[in-house]
Amino acid sequence: MRRTLIALALSVFSAAALAQGSFPERPLRLIVTFPPGGSTDIVARLLAGRMSESLGKPVVIENKPGAAGNIGTAEAAKAAPDGYTLLFHIVTTAVINPIVLKELSYDPVKDFQPVAMIAKIPNIMIVNKDVPARTLQEFLAWAKANPGKLAYGSSGTGGVMHISGEVLKKMGGFEMTHVPYKGSAPAMNDMMGGQIVMMFDNITGSIGPVKSGRVRAIGVTTDQRVAVLPDVPTLVEQGLPEFRNSSWFSIFTRSGVLAPVLSRLESETLKAINHPDVKTKLVELGAIHSPMNAAELDRFWKSEFDYWRNAIRSANVPLQ
Repeated sequence: MRRTLIALALSVFSAAALAQGSFPERPLRLIVTFPPGGSTDIVARLLAGRMSESLGKPVVIENKPGAAGNIGTAEAAKAAPDGYTLLFHIVTTAVINPIVLKELSYDPVKDFQPVAMIAKIPNIMIVNKDVPARTLQEFLAWAKANPGKLAYGSSGTGGVMHISGEVLKKMGGFEMTHVPYKGSAPAMNDMMGGQIVMMFDNITGSIGPVKSGRVRAIGVTTDQRVAVLPDVPTLVEQGLPEFRNSSWFSIFTRSGVLAPVLSRLESETLKAINHPDVKTKLVELGAIHSPMNAAELDRFWKSEFDYWRNAIRSANVPLQ
């Protein structure tokens, strides 16, 4: 019996050592659940480039948009638990979808495990440049004066931007039609074209259009103003003290990945996140550099469920 236990222990140790020593032997794929061009894609590509250099193997971006990120997340859940498939998990896919979607083809908690947190991303309320409002109160007055005539967009039904729009409608006491898109980039294009008048977006994807004057910023959803757009006030300081939220970007992988492989992924991801060029670029994009290891991210991720359940309930967002 003792020899059997020793042999088993040696076998496990050898497998772990082999996994750590040889991983990765081929390219990795990083599934991004939204289309190219949006803030999620921008940050994912920034990180993948650094990780490719450090790992010595390409980290290939695969954009799998649709259903507020659920399509790509479902595909990641089917991957082999070998560490070669990573998921660029955001608050929508990691927390909100599991709350608002009645039926999922995967278990959102049991099928995934955290690797590392990348950054927290302030959200911003933006409007078409022809909207006759420059402040939140002006927008609310205009929206109330045009019931049933206006539409706002989001990156998908049930996502952060959709919920933010519904919360704003409830707090502001107005009605507006929701138009879901397959990501923030197509929503932004339609807003600039006048098909919708307002949307919430991650600040990362909105800095360019705001600074160029193609859209107008009304307010950010954080407690404090964002350094990259210092002249844009918060919604809190404009009269909505309870309107606070942010998105976040992280890396997850399939549950069941061997500990040495997970450890390598964690260390290489954190190395990429903390690279000076990445930190500088995140600040330029309006992100808040917020690295967390796997254990810290696991605690933070699970704590987010209570906050978003309350937000979803207060906005009367229906379960799907």
